[in-house]
Amino acid sequence: MNSVAFFCVVWIVGLVGFAINQGLEEWRHRGKRCAHGMRVTHEHACMECEAEKRRLQNQWELAAERERASKELRGREIKRLSEAWLGNANTYLEMPPRQFEDAVAELFRRLGYKVKQTPFTRDGGKDAILRKGGKKYLLECKRYGPAQGVGRRDLQILFAAMHAEGAAGGFCVTTGSFTSTAKEYAAAVNITLYDWSRLAFLVNEAYPESADFSEASVMCRECGLVTTVPVDVLPASAQCRNGHAVTSNIVIADFRILAEAEVPYCETCGAPMRLVKWHGREFWGCTSYPKCRSTKPLRSRAQDSLVLRR
Repeated sequence: MNSVAFFCVVWIVGLVGFAINQGLEEWRHRGKRCAHGMRVTHEHACMECEAEKRRLQNQWELAAERERASKELRGREIKRLSEAWLGNANTYLEMPPRQFEDAVAELFRRLGYKVKQTPFTRDGGKDAILRKGGKKYLLECKRYGPAQGVGRRDLQILFAAMHAEGAAGGFCVTTGSFTSTAKEYAAAVNITLYDWSRLAFLVNEAYPESADFSEASVMCRECGLVTTVPVDVLPASAQCRNGHAVTSNIVIADFRILAEAEVPYCETCGAPMRLVKWHGREFWGCTSYPKCRSTKPLRSRAQDSLVLRR
């Protein structure tokens, strides 16, 4: 037998084996019954099985929609609660120094200043450069205890920076107090002082509408109802109107300093966003990507400042 004939025989045997195997598979499939006792073929399927499949698909789609809506609600609530949190003067007394600087800078943004913050260390005697009405001002922040005072020496450093920058005035904001010599010196060199007692006036001016941040609106994963749940250091729980347990997905640590003119926060999950350059385009992307794929169009600093003033 030559090689061609041998190849043909092997091919025919393989073809016959494939046909037999297909026949056996078809026979086994025809003999198969579903969970409801119905015989199932390629042409015929149990209607109850099909209904169950559609029901499970609808459940999955509903759960996915609720997950999306829950994330969007969380983002909106973090933004709302953060503004209420920053509108409370006592909040500033509990902040660490860097967060305090960021929060005070945001106060001045909301008051219409264009703000450029300096590095946290080696800042040259200033924490931020402010501009408003064609004039430049410098800002210095001191996160001190209530009994700790800012002295004349600290203000002299700020004034030296004002002179070097050609600033028309300065602001010094502290959670502590100012010594009598510091107050006298500030009045002579056009530095406006805000100690722990006057900080509340600055906060109220930037956030004129006070709001409560003790409760958050959270969506029930079981039925989709929105329920108010207390906000605390750890997740708290409540019951929706249908009696389901709802655990808050927002804690105090989620509150943000909403410096939209600098870095926006994701409206879906509340995380800060980062500048993304992709295929010649620039836009804001969530830092929790790929877990969250939310984006936001990139706007100019002037547009962001306009939004903040509104």
